[in-house]
Amino acid sequence: MATVGRARRSAQTFAPIVLIVLLIGLYLFSAFADIHGQARTDLSVSIAVLTSLLALLNRPALRPPASEVVPRSSFVAFLGRLVIVVVWIVQAFIFGFSGYFVSSSFQEQPGFHGRVALLATVGQVLTLVALCARSMAGFRPDWGFSLSVLGALRFLLDRVVLVVLAGYASTLPDLVETAVAWVPDHVHGFFSSLVPAWLAWPMTVAACAVWFFAVLVVESLLQLLIASALGPENSLGAWLGDHVPVTYRRTDADVTFDFDFRLIRIFYYNSVQGWAYLVRVLLEVRGNSNFGPLCVGPTRRQRRRLQRYEEPLTDEEKEHFRDQVAAAAVTAAPPEWRLLTLEYRAVVGHEEIQLRVDPPDPVAWGWDLPAEEEAGEEEEDGSAGESASDILLEPSEFPELAALRRLREASYSVDRGVAYGVTMTMEKTDPSGTTRHGDVPWRISYWATERDRMPAWRQPPTARQYRRDLRRFPTVRGRRPFWLRNQVKWVG
Repeated sequence: MATVGRARRSAQTFAPIVLIVLLIGLYLFSAFADIHGQARTDLSVSIAVLTSLLALLNRPALRPPASEVVPRSSFVAFLGRLVIVVVWIVQAFIFGFSGYFVSSSFQEQPGFHGRVALLATVGQVLTLVALCARSMAGFRPDWGFSLSVLGALRFLLDRVVLVVLAGYASTLPDLVETAVAWVPDHVHGFFSSLVPAWLAWPMTVAACAVWFFAVLVVESLLQLLIASALGPENSLGAWLGDHVPVTYRRTDADVTFDFDFRLIRIFYYNSVQGWAYLVRVLLEVRGNSNFGPLCVGPTRRQRRRLQRYEEPLTDEEKEHFRDQVAAAAVTAAPPEWRLLTLEYRAVVGHEEIQLRVDPPDPVAWGWDLPAEEEAGEEEEDGSAGESASDILLEPSEFPELAALRRLREASYSVDRGVAYGVTMTMEKTDPSGTTRHGDVPWRISYWATERDRMPAWRQPPTARQYRRDLRRFPTVRGRRPFWLRNQVKWVG
Protein backbone atom coordinates (compact mmCIF):
# COMPACT_ATOMS: atom_id res chain seq x y z
CA MET A 1 0.00 0.00 0.00
CA ALA A 2 2.82 2.38 0.80
CA THR A 3 4.41 1.72 -2.61
CA VAL A 4 1.09 2.36 -4.35
CA GLY A 5 0.66 5.60 -2.42
CA ARG A 6 4.14 6.81 -3.37
CA ALA A 7 3.53 5.92 -7.01
CA ARG A 8 0.24 7.81 -6.97
CA ARG A 9 1.85 10.90 -5.44
CA SER A 10 4.68 10.75 -7.98
CA ALA A 11 2.16 10.49 -10.81
CA GLN A 12 0.21 13.47 -9.46
CA THR A 13 3.41 15.50 -9.30
CA PHE A 14 5.01 14.61 -12.64
CA ALA A 15 1.93 14.12 -14.85
CA PRO A 16 1.25 17.90 -15.16
CA ILE A 17 4.92 18.53 -15.96
CA VAL A 18 4.90 15.87 -18.69
CA LEU A 19 1.70 17.31 -20.17
CA ILE A 20 3.17 20.83 -20.20
CA VAL A 21 6.29 19.63 -22.01
CA LEU A 22 4.14 17.78 -24.57
CA LEU A 23 1.93 20.83 -25.11
CA ILE A 24 4.92 23.11 -25.64
CA GLY A 25 6.32 20.71 -28.24
CA LEU A 26 2.95 20.29 -29.99
CA TYR A 27 2.28 24.04 -30.07
CA LEU A 28 5.71 24.74 -31.57
CA PHE A 29 5.24 21.93 -34.09
CA SER A 30 1.79 23.26 -34.97
CA ALA A 31 3.11 26.80 -35.39
CA PHE A 32 6.14 26.08 -37.55
CA ALA A 33 5.48 22.74 -39.27
CA ASP A 34 3.94 22.70 -42.75
CA ILE A 35 0.97 20.36 -42.21
CA HIS A 36 -2.56 20.65 -43.62
CA GLY A 37 -5.87 18.83 -43.88
CA GLN A 38 -6.65 15.89 -41.66
CA ALA A 39 -3.17 15.91 -40.10
CA ARG A 40 -3.74 19.51 -38.93
CA THR A 41 -7.15 18.57 -37.51
CA ASP A 42 -5.73 15.57 -35.64
CA LEU A 43 -2.93 17.71 -34.22
CA SER A 44 -5.40 20.38 -33.07
CA VAL A 45 -7.63 17.75 -31.42
CA SER A 46 -4.60 16.31 -29.60
CA ILE A 47 -3.70 19.78 -28.32
CA ALA A 48 -7.30 20.35 -27.19
CA VAL A 49 -7.47 17.01 -25.32
CA LEU A 50 -4.12 17.51 -23.58
CA THR A 51 -5.02 21.10 -22.64
CA SER A 52 -8.36 20.04 -21.12
CA LEU A 53 -6.70 17.14 -19.30
CA LEU A 54 -4.06 19.47 -17.86
CA ALA A 55 -6.77 21.83 -16.61
CA LEU A 56 -8.67 18.94 -15.01
CA LEU A 57 -5.52 17.69 -13.27
CA ASN A 58 -5.12 21.12 -11.68
CA ARG A 59 -7.92 20.36 -9.21
CA PRO A 60 -8.90 23.35 -7.05
CA ALA A 61 -9.12 23.18 -3.27
CA LEU A 62 -12.68 23.25 -1.98
CA ARG A 63 -12.03 23.98 1.71
CA PRO A 64 -9.52 26.44 3.17
CA PRO A 65 -7.14 25.48 6.00
CA ALA A 66 -8.80 25.65 9.41
CA SER A 67 -6.49 28.49 10.50
CA GLU A 68 -7.37 30.66 7.48
CA VAL A 69 -11.09 30.02 7.06
CA VAL A 70 -13.45 33.00 6.82
CA PRO A 71 -16.76 32.33 8.62
CA ARG A 72 -19.60 31.67 6.16
CA SER A 73 -23.01 30.08 6.55
CA SER A 74 -23.20 26.42 5.55
CA PHE A 75 -25.44 27.19 2.57
CA VAL A 76 -23.15 29.96 1.23
CA ALA A 77 -20.06 27.78 1.68
CA PHE A 78 -21.73 24.85 -0.11
CA LEU A 79 -22.85 27.11 -2.95
CA GLY A 80 -19.31 28.50 -3.27
CA ARG A 81 -17.80 24.98 -3.46
CA LEU A 82 -20.40 23.98 -6.07
CA VAL A 83 -19.56 27.01 -8.24
CA ILE A 84 -15.83 26.26 -7.91
CA VAL A 85 -16.36 22.73 -9.28
CA VAL A 86 -18.61 23.92 -12.13
CA VAL A 87 -16.18 26.68 -13.15
CA TRP A 88 -13.25 24.23 -12.99
CA ILE A 89 -14.96 21.82 -15.44
CA VAL A 90 -16.20 24.57 -17.78
CA GLN A 91 -12.78 26.22 -17.86
CA ALA A 92 -11.15 22.90 -18.79
CA PHE A 93 -13.36 22.57 -21.87
CA ILE A 94 -12.93 26.25 -22.81
CA PHE A 95 -9.15 25.93 -22.60
CA GLY A 96 -9.37 22.85 -24.80
CA PHE A 97 -11.48 24.66 -27.41
CA SER A 98 -9.08 27.61 -27.32
CA GLY A 99 -6.12 25.31 -27.99
CA TYR A 100 -8.01 23.70 -30.87
CA PHE A 101 -8.89 27.02 -32.51
CA VAL A 102 -5.41 28.46 -32.06
CA SER A 103 -3.76 25.40 -33.58
CA SER A 104 -6.27 25.35 -36.46
CA SER A 105 -5.65 29.03 -37.19
CA PHE A 106 -1.86 28.84 -37.46
CA GLN A 107 -2.02 28.11 -41.22
CA GLU A 108 -4.71 30.69 -41.97
CA GLN A 109 -4.13 34.27 -43.03
CA PRO A 110 -2.67 36.36 -40.20
CA GLY A 111 -5.18 38.54 -38.42
CA PHE A 112 -7.53 38.81 -35.49
CA HIS A 113 -9.63 35.71 -34.74
CA GLY A 114 -12.79 36.59 -32.87
CA ARG A 115 -13.61 33.05 -31.70
CA VAL A 116 -10.34 32.72 -29.82
CA ALA A 117 -10.72 36.21 -28.34
CA LEU A 118 -14.30 35.40 -27.25
CA LEU A 119 -13.18 32.20 -25.53
CA ALA A 120 -10.37 34.13 -23.81
CA THR A 121 -12.92 36.70 -22.60
CA VAL A 122 -15.16 33.95 -21.21
CA GLY A 123 -12.11 32.43 -19.49
CA GLN A 124 -11.26 35.74 -17.82
CA VAL A 125 -14.86 36.17 -16.63
CA LEU A 126 -14.88 32.63 -15.25
CA THR A 127 -11.65 33.38 -13.39
CA LEU A 128 -13.37 36.27 -11.59
CA VAL A 129 -16.39 34.05 -10.90
CA ALA A 130 -14.06 31.44 -9.41
CA LEU A 131 -12.51 34.08 -7.13
CA CYS A 132 -15.97 35.11 -5.93
CA ALA A 133 -16.84 31.45 -5.35
CA ARG A 134 -13.66 30.95 -3.33
CA SER A 135 -14.64 33.91 -1.17
CA MET A 136 -18.08 32.33 -0.64
CA ALA A 137 -16.44 29.02 0.30
CA GLY A 138 -14.42 30.67 3.09
CA PHE A 139 -11.13 31.41 1.32
CA ARG A 140 -9.28 34.71 1.31
CA PRO A 141 -8.73 35.02 -2.46
CA ASP A 142 -6.04 37.14 -4.05
CA TRP A 143 -8.02 39.41 -6.36
CA GLY A 144 -4.94 40.56 -8.23
CA PHE A 145 -5.64 44.29 -7.90
CA SER A 146 -5.96 46.92 -5.22
CA LEU A 147 -9.40 48.11 -4.16
CA SER A 148 -9.14 51.49 -5.87
CA VAL A 149 -10.26 53.01 -9.15
CA LEU A 150 -6.72 53.07 -10.52
CA GLY A 151 -6.06 49.48 -9.43
CA ALA A 152 -9.31 48.24 -11.02
CA LEU A 153 -8.57 50.08 -14.29
CA ARG A 154 -5.07 48.62 -14.43
CA PHE A 155 -6.49 45.15 -13.83
CA LEU A 156 -9.09 45.59 -16.62
CA LEU A 157 -6.40 46.87 -18.98
CA ASP A 158 -4.28 43.79 -18.30
CA ARG A 159 -7.26 41.53 -19.05
CA VAL A 160 -7.99 43.38 -22.31
CA VAL A 161 -4.35 43.00 -23.39
CA LEU A 162 -4.51 39.25 -22.71
CA VAL A 163 -7.71 38.92 -24.75
CA VAL A 164 -6.20 40.86 -27.67
CA LEU A 165 -3.05 38.72 -27.56
CA ALA A 166 -5.22 35.60 -27.60
CA GLY A 167 -7.08 36.92 -30.66
CA TYR A 168 -3.81 37.50 -32.49
CA ALA A 169 -2.32 34.19 -31.31
CA SER A 170 -2.13 32.82 -34.86
CA THR A 171 -0.11 35.89 -35.92
CA LEU A 172 2.42 35.57 -33.14
CA PRO A 173 4.46 32.76 -34.77
CA ASP A 174 5.44 35.06 -37.66
CA LEU A 175 6.52 37.76 -35.24
CA VAL A 176 8.38 35.29 -33.05
CA GLU A 177 10.09 33.74 -36.04
CA THR A 178 11.24 37.17 -37.20
CA ALA A 179 12.22 38.64 -33.84
CA VAL A 180 13.46 35.70 -31.78
CA ALA A 181 13.45 32.38 -33.60
CA TRP A 182 15.90 33.21 -36.39
CA VAL A 183 18.68 31.26 -34.70
CA PRO A 184 16.55 28.19 -33.81
CA ASP A 185 15.16 28.13 -37.36
CA HIS A 186 18.67 27.92 -38.78
CA VAL A 187 19.57 25.39 -36.09
CA HIS A 188 16.74 23.18 -37.37
CA GLY A 189 18.30 23.18 -40.82
CA PHE A 190 21.63 22.28 -39.25
CA PHE A 191 20.13 19.43 -37.24
CA SER A 192 18.15 18.15 -40.24
CA SER A 193 21.39 17.66 -42.12
CA LEU A 194 22.84 15.57 -39.29
CA VAL A 195 19.97 13.53 -37.81
CA PRO A 196 16.62 12.13 -39.01
CA ALA A 197 13.67 14.53 -39.20
CA TRP A 198 11.87 12.90 -36.25
CA LEU A 199 14.89 13.70 -34.03
CA ALA A 200 15.60 17.13 -35.53
CA TRP A 201 12.33 18.61 -34.24
CA PRO A 202 12.88 17.82 -30.51
CA MET A 203 16.43 19.11 -30.78
CA THR A 204 15.13 22.30 -32.41
CA VAL A 205 12.53 22.74 -29.66
CA ALA A 206 15.25 22.41 -27.01
CA ALA A 207 17.48 24.89 -28.86
CA CYS A 208 14.57 27.32 -29.20
CA ALA A 209 13.85 27.13 -25.47
CA VAL A 210 17.52 27.71 -24.60
CA TRP A 211 17.76 30.63 -27.04
CA PHE A 212 14.54 32.18 -25.72
CA PHE A 213 15.77 31.83 -22.14
CA ALA A 214 19.16 33.35 -23.04
CA VAL A 215 17.47 36.35 -24.67
CA LEU A 216 15.39 36.96 -21.53
CA VAL A 217 18.46 36.58 -19.27
CA VAL A 218 20.25 39.28 -21.29
CA GLU A 219 17.14 41.46 -21.12
CA SER A 220 16.98 40.95 -17.33
CA LEU A 221 20.61 42.01 -16.92
CA LEU A 222 20.01 45.14 -19.01
CA GLN A 223 16.91 45.98 -16.96
CA LEU A 224 18.81 45.57 -13.70
CA LEU A 225 21.65 47.78 -14.97
CA ILE A 226 19.22 50.51 -16.04
CA ALA A 227 17.27 50.22 -12.78
CA SER A 228 20.51 50.47 -10.78
CA ALA A 229 21.57 53.53 -12.77
CA LEU A 230 18.21 55.28 -12.29
CA GLY A 231 18.01 54.38 -8.60
CA PRO A 232 15.14 53.01 -6.49
CA GLU A 233 13.59 56.46 -6.02
CA ASN A 234 12.97 56.78 -9.77
CA SER A 235 9.57 55.36 -10.77
CA LEU A 236 10.90 53.92 -14.03
CA GLY A 237 13.87 52.37 -12.24
CA ALA A 238 11.60 50.85 -9.60
CA TRP A 239 9.31 49.42 -12.29
CA LEU A 240 12.20 47.93 -14.25
CA GLY A 241 13.62 46.35 -11.11
CA ASP A 242 10.26 44.83 -10.14
CA HIS A 243 9.51 43.43 -13.62
CA VAL A 244 12.70 41.56 -14.44
CA PRO A 245 11.75 38.44 -16.50
CA VAL A 246 14.39 36.15 -14.95
CA THR A 247 15.54 36.36 -11.33
CA TYR A 248 17.68 34.05 -9.21
CA ARG A 249 18.42 34.63 -5.55
CA ARG A 250 20.29 32.42 -3.10
CA THR A 251 20.67 33.31 0.57
CA ASP A 252 21.55 31.46 3.75
CA ALA A 253 17.86 30.68 4.23
CA ASP A 254 16.37 29.99 0.79
CA VAL A 255 16.75 29.72 -2.98
CA THR A 256 14.39 31.42 -5.44
CA PHE A 257 14.22 31.10 -9.23
CA ASP A 258 11.53 32.99 -11.14
CA PHE A 259 11.07 32.97 -14.92
CA ASP A 260 8.08 35.22 -15.66
CA PHE A 261 7.29 36.34 -19.19
CA ARG A 262 3.68 37.20 -19.97
CA LEU A 263 1.73 33.95 -20.24
CA ILE A 264 4.70 31.76 -19.29
CA ARG A 265 6.03 31.46 -15.75
CA ILE A 266 8.30 28.93 -14.08
CA PHE A 267 8.79 29.56 -10.37
CA TYR A 268 10.76 27.47 -7.89
CA TYR A 269 11.33 28.19 -4.21
CA ASN A 270 13.17 26.10 -1.63
CA SER A 271 13.84 27.08 1.97
CA VAL A 272 14.25 25.64 5.42
CA GLN A 273 10.47 25.86 5.78
CA GLY A 274 9.50 24.07 2.57
CA TRP A 275 9.59 24.09 -1.21
CA ALA A 276 7.13 25.20 -3.83
CA TYR A 277 6.91 25.30 -7.59
CA LEU A 278 4.59 26.92 -10.13
CA VAL A 279 4.45 26.30 -13.88
CA ARG A 280 2.18 28.39 -16.07
CA VAL A 281 1.86 28.06 -19.84
CA LEU A 282 -1.63 29.50 -20.39
CA LEU A 283 -2.70 27.09 -17.62
CA GLU A 284 -1.22 27.06 -14.15
CA VAL A 285 0.06 24.06 -12.19
CA ARG A 286 1.51 24.41 -8.71
CA GLY A 287 2.67 22.26 -5.84
CA ASN A 288 4.36 22.61 -2.48
CA SER A 289 5.62 20.68 0.51
CA ASN A 290 6.72 21.41 4.06
CA PHE A 291 9.63 18.96 3.76
CA GLY A 292 12.01 21.60 2.39
CA PRO A 293 15.65 20.72 1.85
CA LEU A 294 15.16 17.36 3.53
CA CYS A 295 13.77 15.93 0.28
CA VAL A 296 17.06 14.18 -0.58
CA GLY A 297 17.99 11.98 2.33
CA PRO A 298 20.67 9.37 2.93
CA THR A 299 20.52 6.06 1.11
CA ARG A 300 20.08 2.84 3.03
CA ARG A 301 23.82 2.19 2.86
CA GLN A 302 24.66 5.72 4.00
CA ARG A 303 22.16 5.43 6.83
CA ARG A 304 23.83 2.28 8.19
CA ARG A 305 27.24 3.96 7.99
CA LEU A 306 26.11 7.21 9.70
CA GLN A 307 24.13 5.62 12.52
CA ARG A 308 27.35 4.87 14.40
CA TYR A 309 27.78 8.63 14.94
CA GLU A 310 24.47 8.91 16.80
CA GLU A 311 24.82 9.18 20.58
CA PRO A 312 21.29 9.76 21.93
CA LEU A 313 20.35 10.43 25.52
CA THR A 314 17.36 9.25 27.50
CA ASP A 315 14.82 11.82 28.68
CA GLU A 316 16.14 11.55 32.25
CA GLU A 317 19.72 12.14 31.09
CA LYS A 318 18.68 15.15 29.00
CA GLU A 319 16.85 16.66 31.96
CA HIS A 320 19.87 16.04 34.21
CA PHE A 321 22.28 17.80 31.83
CA ARG A 322 19.88 20.70 31.31
CA ASP A 323 19.53 21.23 35.03
CA GLN A 324 23.32 21.29 35.38
CA VAL A 325 23.67 23.89 32.61
CA ALA A 326 20.86 26.01 34.04
CA ALA A 327 22.39 25.96 37.51
CA ALA A 328 25.76 27.07 36.11
CA ALA A 329 24.07 29.91 34.17
CA VAL A 330 22.28 31.11 37.30
CA THR A 331 25.57 31.07 39.20
CA ALA A 332 27.25 33.19 36.51
CA ALA A 333 24.40 35.74 36.44
CA PRO A 334 24.26 38.90 38.59
CA PRO A 335 22.44 38.63 41.93
CA GLU A 336 19.35 40.53 40.76
CA TRP A 337 17.72 38.90 37.75
CA ARG A 338 14.34 37.61 36.75
CA LEU A 339 14.90 36.09 33.32
CA LEU A 340 18.05 34.51 31.86
CA THR A 341 18.67 33.32 28.31
CA LEU A 342 21.70 31.15 27.62
CA GLU A 343 22.85 30.82 23.99
CA TYR A 344 25.41 28.20 23.04
CA ARG A 345 26.76 28.25 19.48
CA ALA A 346 29.32 25.66 18.41
CA VAL A 347 31.15 23.71 15.79
CA VAL A 348 34.17 21.51 16.43
CA GLY A 349 37.02 23.80 17.48
CA HIS A 350 34.84 26.92 17.93
CA GLU A 351 32.38 27.59 20.76
CA GLU A 352 30.54 30.67 22.03
CA ILE A 353 28.47 31.03 25.19
CA GLN A 354 26.37 34.14 25.75
CA LEU A 355 24.15 34.89 28.73
CA ARG A 356 21.39 37.51 28.40
CA VAL A 357 20.03 39.00 31.61
CA ASP A 358 16.44 40.31 31.68
CA PRO A 359 15.91 40.64 27.91
CA PRO A 360 13.48 43.42 26.97
CA ASP A 361 11.02 41.21 25.09
CA PRO A 362 7.90 41.10 27.32
CA VAL A 363 6.62 37.97 25.52
CA ALA A 364 9.44 35.99 27.11
CA TRP A 365 8.20 36.69 30.62
CA GLY A 366 6.16 33.96 32.23
CA TRP A 367 4.42 36.38 34.60
CA ASP A 368 3.20 40.00 34.57
CA LEU A 369 5.33 42.81 35.88
CA PRO A 370 4.21 44.43 39.17
CA ALA A 371 2.01 47.50 38.77
CA GLU A 372 4.63 49.89 40.22
CA GLU A 373 7.22 48.62 37.76
CA GLU A 374 4.80 49.10 34.86
CA ALA A 375 4.25 52.69 35.97
CA GLY A 376 7.99 53.21 36.23
CA GLU A 377 8.46 51.88 32.70
CA GLU A 378 5.86 54.30 31.35
CA GLU A 379 7.68 57.21 32.97
CA GLU A 380 10.93 56.08 31.40
CA ASP A 381 9.17 55.99 28.01
CA GLY A 382 10.04 52.44 27.10
CA SER A 383 13.54 52.44 28.57
CA ALA A 384 13.08 48.99 30.10
CA GLY A 385 15.16 47.46 27.36
CA GLU A 386 18.18 49.42 28.56
CA SER A 387 18.31 47.31 31.74
CA ALA A 388 19.04 44.21 29.71
CA SER A 389 22.66 43.16 29.54
CA ASP A 390 24.63 40.53 27.67
CA ILE A 391 27.40 38.55 29.34
CA LEU A 392 29.88 36.86 27.03
CA LEU A 393 31.32 33.85 28.84
CA GLU A 394 34.57 32.18 27.86
CA PRO A 395 33.83 28.49 27.18
CA SER A 396 36.79 27.47 29.35
CA GLU A 397 35.27 29.42 32.26
CA PHE A 398 31.85 27.79 32.03
CA PRO A 399 31.79 24.85 34.46
CA GLU A 400 29.18 22.85 32.55
CA LEU A 401 30.74 23.11 29.10
CA ALA A 402 30.95 19.31 28.93
CA ALA A 403 27.18 19.07 29.53
CA LEU A 404 26.49 21.50 26.67
CA ARG A 405 28.75 19.50 24.37
CA ARG A 406 27.02 16.26 25.34
CA LEU A 407 23.60 17.78 24.66
CA ARG A 408 24.79 18.92 21.24
CA GLU A 409 26.15 15.46 20.49
CA ALA A 410 22.78 13.96 21.42
CA SER A 411 21.01 16.28 18.97
CA TYR A 412 22.70 14.58 16.01
CA SER A 413 20.60 12.29 13.86
CA VAL A 414 21.16 10.73 10.47
CA ASP A 415 18.17 12.53 8.96
CA ARG A 416 18.61 16.00 10.47
CA GLY A 417 22.30 16.39 11.24
CA VAL A 418 23.50 18.18 14.36
CA ALA A 419 22.36 21.38 16.07
CA TYR A 420 24.57 24.44 15.71
CA GLY A 421 22.84 26.48 18.36
CA VAL A 422 21.24 25.76 21.72
CA THR A 423 18.99 28.25 23.52
CA MET A 424 17.83 27.88 27.11
CA THR A 425 15.68 30.28 29.14
CA MET A 426 15.46 30.28 32.93
CA GLU A 427 12.96 32.34 34.89
CA LYS A 428 12.30 32.81 38.56
CA THR A 429 9.07 31.20 39.61
CA ASP A 430 8.14 34.46 41.35
CA PRO A 431 9.70 37.94 41.14
CA SER A 432 10.31 37.97 44.89
CA GLY A 433 11.99 34.57 44.80
CA THR A 434 9.94 33.38 47.77
CA THR A 435 8.07 30.62 45.93
CA ARG A 436 10.45 27.81 45.19
CA HIS A 437 10.29 25.26 42.38
CA GLY A 438 11.83 22.06 43.70
CA ASP A 439 15.08 22.99 45.42
CA VAL A 440 15.69 26.22 43.50
CA PRO A 441 13.67 29.44 43.03
CA TRP A 442 13.79 29.19 39.22
CA ARG A 443 12.76 26.86 36.43
CA ILE A 444 13.71 26.14 32.81
CA SER A 445 10.91 27.72 30.78
CA TYR A 446 12.32 27.22 27.26
CA TRP A 447 14.75 24.89 25.52
CA ALA A 448 15.43 24.68 21.78
CA THR A 449 18.09 23.58 19.31
CA GLU A 450 18.67 25.30 15.97
CA ARG A 451 19.83 23.72 12.72
CA ASP A 452 18.12 25.53 9.86
CA ARG A 453 19.20 29.10 10.59
CA MET A 454 22.78 30.27 10.78
CA PRO A 455 23.77 31.06 14.39
CA ALA A 456 24.44 34.72 15.22
CA TRP A 457 28.17 34.20 15.59
CA ARG A 458 30.21 36.90 17.30
CA GLN A 459 33.25 35.50 15.50
CA PRO A 460 32.26 33.20 12.59
CA PRO A 461 34.09 29.86 12.39
CA THR A 462 36.48 29.20 9.54
CA ALA A 463 35.65 26.90 6.63
CA ARG A 464 38.15 24.43 8.03
CA GLN A 465 36.28 24.31 11.37
CA TYR A 466 32.99 23.73 9.52
CA ARG A 467 34.56 20.85 7.62
CA ARG A 468 35.93 19.34 10.83
CA ASP A 469 32.44 19.54 12.32
CA LEU A 470 30.94 17.78 9.30
CA ARG A 471 33.49 15.00 9.66
CA ARG A 472 32.56 14.60 13.33
CA PHE A 473 28.80 14.80 12.56
CA PRO A 474 28.53 13.71 8.90
CA THR A 475 25.38 14.84 7.08
CA VAL A 476 24.50 14.15 3.45
CA ARG A 477 24.38 17.30 1.34
CA GLY A 478 20.64 17.09 0.76
CA ARG A 479 20.05 17.39 4.51
CA ARG A 480 22.42 20.28 5.19
CA PRO A 481 20.84 23.70 5.73
CA PHE A 482 21.35 26.24 2.96
CA TRP A 483 23.60 28.50 5.00
CA LEU A 484 25.96 25.57 5.69
CA ARG A 485 26.08 24.64 2.01
CA ASN A 486 27.17 28.20 1.28
CA GLN A 487 29.89 28.03 3.92
CA VAL A 488 31.28 24.62 2.97
CA LYS A 489 31.39 23.69 -0.71
CA TRP A 490 33.17 20.41 -0.10
CA VAL A 491 34.32 18.21 2.76
CA GLY A 492 37.80 16.77 2.39
